[in-house]
Amino acid sequence: MDKHMTRKSHRPTRSRHGLRGLPALLAALVSLAACATPVADTPVISLTSTPWMLVSLAGTSIDTQARPATLVLEAGNERIHGHAGCNRLSGSYALDEGQLEFSRLITTKMACAQGMEQEQAFIAALAATATYRLEQGRLTLLNADGDVLAVLMAEPSVG
Repeated sequence: MDKHMTRKSHRPTRSRHGLRGLPALLAALVSLAACATPVADTPVISLTSTPWMLVSLAGTSIDTQARPATLVLEAGNERIHGHAGCNRLSGSYALDEGQLEFSRLITTKMACAQGMEQEQAFIAALAATATYRLEQGRLTLLNADGDVLAVLMAEPSVG
């Protein structure tokens, strides 16, 4: 055969191992994809530095015509601030192994046409708080017997 007449095949050569490495490669890709998937859609909400808004007092819905009562527990300095409904609110808190106590609660002295009873009930609930539960964006304040005093939710701007 003439050396100009010989043709070499240009077919791709197969490795000796064939497709044996493919399952391991696919498993690695699936594993990497799982690492990139978020574990939870809901953000973690902290007790401190979160603006909380009152939604119920002792299991009763709040007066939606009154100004919303709010509360922020400042991180690091154990101070609180917010609105009791009509008046601005401030004070101190102590947090220790699931126990939560509010003290030195003070408010401004304005009178409002609506919401004064609710404001007084909110302040009384804060004063009676002994512990709390934090779950699904809700802060539940409880007395020493475990009775629900108030429920607050993280304000919509949070998260």
